[in-house]
Amino acid sequence: MLSFTAQAADRGHYMPHGMDDKIALQSELPSNWQAQLAKGEVLDVELFRQGRVVYRDASNGLVALRLENKLVRMVEQTREIVDVLNSI
Repeated sequence: MLSFTAQAADRGHYMPHGMDDKIALQSELPSNWQAQLAKGEVLDVELFRQGRVVYRDASNGLVALRLENKLVRMVEQTREIVDVLNSI
């Protein structure tokens, strides 16, 4: 079952009122975080914690994580990056 935010993202809707404020309160990403995003690399645990899961495919074990303006698809168990989308 998907969370409300993930369902809304799938349908192209905006986040509920107040969610933008919660995301803005999250800590800043390290300065070199974009250099760590490469297909086949393993995503750092801290980056995974700071990201926001927007989609989870339990049948394939994949997860889509949003980090600022990037969407990272990865294997959830190992955090191995499968794909990186640059602009969302």
